[in-house]
Amino acid sequence: MALIEVKNLKKIYGDKEIKTEALKGVSFIIEKGEFVAIMGPSGSGKSTLMHIMGFLDRPTSGIYKFKGKSIDEYTDDQLAEIRNSEMGFVFQTFNLLPRSTVYENVRLPLIYNNQIKRKEQRKLILKAIKAVGLEKRINHFSNQLSGGEQQRVAIARAIVLSPSVIFADEPTGNLDSKSGQQIMEIFQELNEKGHTIVLVTHESYTAKHAKRIIQLKDGMILSDKIIKDRVFAKNGVLRK
Repeated sequence: MALIEVKNLKKIYGDKEIKTEALKGVSFIIEKGEFVAIMGPSGSGKSTLMHIMGFLDRPTSGIYKFKGKSIDEYTDDQLAEIRNSEMGFVFQTFNLLPRSTVYENVRLPLIYNNQIKRKEQRKLILKAIKAVGLEKRINHFSNQLSGGEQQRVAIARAIVLSPSVIFADEPTGNLDSKSGQQIMEIFQELNEKGHTIVLVTHESYTAKHAKRIIQLKDGMILSDKIIKDRVFAKNGVLRK
């Protein structure tokens, strides 16, 4: 059973007089453990597609299955619950609480989780912070951190519940090249440890860190290729 299955997915905004077809019959499958980059220029439909896959929006028509079950079979409350427990999100703008510490920001997905005891929550939070290399910043407020460090906090928050998939929407868009490279290295390391990652980007160099690139244009798939010359960064050294 595929983790994500998309079949003839369409999304239309507007009404009969003025309408925009953001997606025009998109189909693909993503298996558990993949690192997929969805690439395309502005207006290609890539963010719309990610929003649907992340249960942040519903398609106009077509089929979207997550772990074998169609999005149409869930209520909005059920979608919200799955989104919190099964999906992690990393956005271009970080979306951190500025007057909260690194620890408090990473803890956010656990606040309304009554199934995990406080002692176990602390272990999960510390594990996530360690995974992104911010152990020495744990008590710093997010507004005391650099942009790259803030994005690391966002990644830690996204992985704290060990979600089935991490959605990253232009995660390096607000960063300088060095910080962006470090963030992509973290994503690669997470993928090597078994995390499924779906990356949305318009930058070809960023996309090449993935193992597979789905190219979109005008709401349609132009290509879907495995990356043979994947860029891998370790300790600041790039290799293929």
